[in-house]
Amino acid sequence: MPDVIFIADRELIAETDGSPAEGLPTMHCHSIFQGARAQLYALLTGSFYDEALELEVLVLHGEGSGPMVYELDTRLVDTLANLEEDDTAPLIAPWQETAEIEAISVDDSDLSDFLFSLIHLCQIARNETDLSVFVLSDG
Repeated sequence: MPDVIFIADRELIAETDGSPAEGLPTMHCHSIFQGARAQLYALLTGSFYDEALELEVLVLHGEGSGPMVYELDTRLVDTLANLEEDDTAPLIAPWQETAEIEAISVDDSDLSDFLFSLIHLCQIARNETDLSVFVLSDG
């Protein structure tokens, strides 16, 4: 299953018996895996790739081979929520040129759609004081 990004109240994540993203606003990452997202985070924050990987913080690890839930760092969420449409175009070309994106062969429009959806979720989370942005991953 591809990763799913969703918004939720942090307290609900620990209390969920089933899928933590069920019934919540979500976006599918399709083939854009954690390493590819980290390249975007590095471009947004001016950080190194290894530092950008740490912007998805593990908050719940399923038993055995169960799903894992990562919370996006609040500074990253703030950065994404504050982006304007004109700010996104300069990010797509350098993101497209990273090895992680080249390996999954996605085009500019797919990357733009992903980025716009992620920005939208971050804006929703920022408009509510008790919401965070999470990634549900099978590992």
